[in-house]
Amino acid sequence: MAFSRDEALEMLGRALREGRLGHAYLIAGEPGSGVTSFADEFAALYLGHGGGSLTVSAHPDFHRIEPGSKSRRLLIEQIRDLEESLHRKASADSSDNRKVAVISDADRMMPQAANAFLKTLEEPPEGCLLLLTTELPEALLETIRSRCISVTLRRGAAVPMGARAGRLTEALPRFFSEGARCDATAAFSLTRLFRDLLEEVREESDERIKEELSAGKAHYGKTTEVDLDGREEILKASAESEVLRERSLLLGVIADHFGGELRALHAQGVPEDPSSSRILLLRLAALERMRANLERGVQEALALEAGFLELMTLPEA
Repeated sequence: MAFSRDEALEMLGRALREGRLGHAYLIAGEPGSGVTSFADEFAALYLGHGGGSLTVSAHPDFHRIEPGSKSRRLLIEQIRDLEESLHRKASADSSDNRKVAVISDADRMMPQAANAFLKTLEEPPEGCLLLLTTELPEALLETIRSRCISVTLRRGAAVPMGARAGRLTEALPRFFSEGARCDATAAFSLTRLFRDLLEEVREESDERIKEELSAGKAHYGKTTEVDLDGREEILKASAESEVLRERSLLLGVIADHFGGELRALHAQGVPEDPSSSRILLLRLAALERMRANLERGVQEALALEAGFLELMTLPEA
């Protein structure tokens, strides 16, 4: 279930105060949820940094890596440099050897970099807190995700939705309001809407790839100095990342819809009829199973059809 920034910070802060804090967290959230700034905020809290998240980057025991190559990937050299920094002794004013490493856009780790990072994830240096941030958790290797405690953030209310997310938000009451059909026909209708939105992303990405490759060929002509085939592979990988990111965002829209209804039910205390809460919790659980199947690489169309069918045909009691 997704948390607001305040809820997540309170939860992790309480774990820190009670000595229950883990050593590695995956801070995930859709675009606009502020995963990087949240990681900085908690890093400042962990380090006891009075300046807060705005100046924590200047702290000698704060370390960050982020995609910086032309392909926007995290490389094995960056991981090795980070690990070397983490194994150094903390600054003199750190009595308990606390250090923080933030790995921004962790989904962009190359496989070699991710595999090299596994040992540090399993056995980090003493006092070291690892914070991985991502807007696309399903793009991370399962071996990385399984070694982290996941914290999912909700998108801030002040952040405007994209056009597709807005269209899905407007459509959801047709499927989940009182009296709406909850059968296979409704499930397939919602699946079709969801897949149509993703297809728009793919079509836009394909068109952009064609335009960029055409511009590249026109610019470089017949020279062999530029690897246009390699450029095409990079563009295709980037386009697929956009599709996965949009898919994650749209699933987050549905989760936010159910979460909002659940919070509204409990706003005035425990509801008299618990069945409504139970249905919402079952729907959230079904949505998470769908997301997990997609992350495991189950064929997208099959995972969406099966997932929405389960979500729409839950028992009413």
